[in-house]
Amino acid sequence: MSRPTRPTRLSVLLSAVVLVLAAVSAGCGNSTPTTPTPTPTPTPQATPVIALFTDPVSGFTTRDVRDVQNQIVQFDTANNALIWAADGRSFAGYPVSGNSIQGGSCQVRFGTENGDPRAYFTETGPETICDIEVVGGQLVISPTNVKVPHS
Repeated sequence: MSRPTRPTRLSVLLSAVVLVLAAVSAGCGNSTPTTPTPTPTPTPQATPVIALFTDPVSGFTTRDVRDVQNQIVQFDTANNALIWAADGRSFAGYPVSGNSIQGGSCQVRFGTENGDPRAYFTETGPETICDIEVVGGQLVISPTNVKVPHS
């Protein structure tokens, strides 16, 4: 009969190290980080300031600017943005100076429809009313051949 061997200190120590490493590695795969990941914060916008357009001939003023389909937009001068009035969405890149929309060939012109004074979003060159749409979340401005009524 053989005699049972007695574990040496080294083998006991190695066994303990293996058990600790096994426990640590098993816990790592399922653990969640204790440090929260930073959440990006949106850049704060200035409080909107809606532009007021004035007809230099009649003195009529309005904040509402119409496209060829009589859809209304407004312009936020604090954030240089066009606001789609139907749902309040804002599109950057439309600074206003007087009755001109800077950075593009657009201008606000005045006319009348059924005796009511109105402001229209027009091209600067041909003086025609633009068509403004929101398609897939993007603003689309297209030229037309429609002149400002009774201008």
